[in-house]
Amino acid sequence: MSDKEIKRILLKLKTLEAENEKLKEENAYLKFKLEEFNSKRYKSNKTKPPDDTPPAPPVPKKRGGLFGHIGWFRSKPKTIDRIQEVRLEKCPSCGSSDLSECAHIEEHIQEDIILPATETVLYRRHHYYCKRCKKTVSSRGKDELPKSYIGPKAKSLAAFLKYVIKISDRDIRTIFKKIFNLDIVTSSITGFKSQIKEKALPLYERLLEELKKSPFIHADETGWPLDGKNNWLWKFSDKRICFSHIDKGRGQKVVENILGKDYGGVLISDFLGAYNKIHTKAKQRCLVHLLRDLKKVAEYWHNDKGVLRYCARLKKMMEDAISLYKEYADKEWDENYYRKRALITTQLEDFSFPNPNKRILKRFAKRLARHKTELFTFLYIKGIDPHNNHAEQQIRPDVIFRKITFGNRSLAGAQNHSVLSTILQTAKLNNMDPIAMLENILLSKKNPFSRILSPPKKDRPLISSQDYVEMLTYSPA
Repeated sequence: MSDKEIKRILLKLKTLEAENEKLKEENAYLKFKLEEFNSKRYKSNKTKPPDDTPPAPPVPKKRGGLFGHIGWFRSKPKTIDRIQEVRLEKCPSCGSSDLSECAHIEEHIQEDIILPATETVLYRRHHYYCKRCKKTVSSRGKDELPKSYIGPKAKSLAAFLKYVIKISDRDIRTIFKKIFNLDIVTSSITGFKSQIKEKALPLYERLLEELKKSPFIHADETGWPLDGKNNWLWKFSDKRICFSHIDKGRGQKVVENILGKDYGGVLISDFLGAYNKIHTKAKQRCLVHLLRDLKKVAEYWHNDKGVLRYCARLKKMMEDAISLYKEYADKEWDENYYRKRALITTQLEDFSFPNPNKRILKRFAKRLARHKTELFTFLYIKGIDPHNNHAEQQIRPDVIFRKITFGNRSLAGAQNHSVLSTILQTAKLNNMDPIAMLENILLSKKNPFSRILSPPKKDRPLISSQDYVEMLTYSPA
């Protein structure tokens, strides 16, 4: 074989090896995209690889509590509601009536539930003639809803069972019939929710206006079926208010319609493009989402040292920033904090792969370039979280509700869900009684959220002028 043939064969082998590496890279990237696509739509059914290690010997089950452990005992009730004397007329063993009572009496205390009874109230409104107004007047009775045959407590309980306990309208009817002996039509429950929604609409709008004044807002969204077509449920919340909105869009216009074109606080969100062009004082992107994607990349490219080195360096910076945040969560920032913060941000400035060899790393290179000033905002503004867990916790009850009910069938039902879930989740954030609050809304009583609609300014986290200037000037490449 001549030297030319050998060179031609070696050149062909190098070409084939390069093509093979390229195909491997594309295959891994497609697998990554496929799993990302499936994780958004289907439940993961990953199984762990078989473990060849021998099983550990079974641990014997503990018998009872630890030695010396003080058990729990039900405390004796302070009051006795009813005393029942248990006497005998015949012997339970032989049936004889020749019994003589002993001096010993055994006492046994038992607590039980007394099922509530329905209260029917007849309101006899007396009319009076006012000589000054020249007309006949009357008043409304206590807890009376005009032209309504069902009272505010029952309607509020129905809404609570629907949106908090998450049971169907038919089951609510069964509960009312079996427990309260109150027979209602299933369609009436929908009317209850619509009536509360109409009464709560002004409060719903006021909560949104107050939320816009908040120094920070967590935002998140999830799919929401409406009459079989996919819509989107949006959540905007801080530590006091949780606002829900169902919309057919998932774009920037929805966020602008809710928060306005200029929001004067910090918007905390994931990396959805709808938040990119929203004008805010600052933004904080969820680092947990970034770390989660890095973990997937490292799993797919576990044999590539360059990819692993890239992921490890970026992960180390994120973890160092979060550790610094946790260290000074309850402490005042000092010179040591500023030094560590400058070190972390400088590392991000030096960290850059302008032309990453792997296609899958281009996503992170573009993401870092696009959101370079939105990753460490929590290090410059005190009180800001490095993650978006609060929004995900607020949206979780809706996700469970969607899993049970498959969304809404009408636009009116979606509006009911938006308003009532806003009211009920805001009440939960403020440790308020949800049923009593809905009852007050129906009766048009004092605003139940009066103490949170105008919070004192000292409770709001503010940014110092020095930190704000540093945040605007730091720009990692």
